[in-house]
Amino acid sequence: MVQFLEDKTILVTGATGFLAKSKMLRVQPNVKKIYLLSRAPGAKHDVALGINTVRAENVICFAKKSVKLKVLVRIYIPTG
Repeated sequence: MVQFLEDKTILVTGATGFLAKSKMLRVQPNVKKIYLLSRAPGAKHDVALGINTVRAENVICFAKKSVKLKVLVRIYIPTG
């Protein structure tokens, strides 16, 4: 996985992406670009359904349209 990330452009969604970004840069500092997609501030209770259903569907639709996409990885980190 470390070699796979080298010189790649990566899109991170969810929360602020801070944990994913910092972990990627620690294990592979030669990432080409990292784009972070975060939710609007203050949106907490109503987004739970969207995060777990609608957002996953939107990410899949986006991935299908991305002609240069090599891999789509979804990591679920339970909270609480």
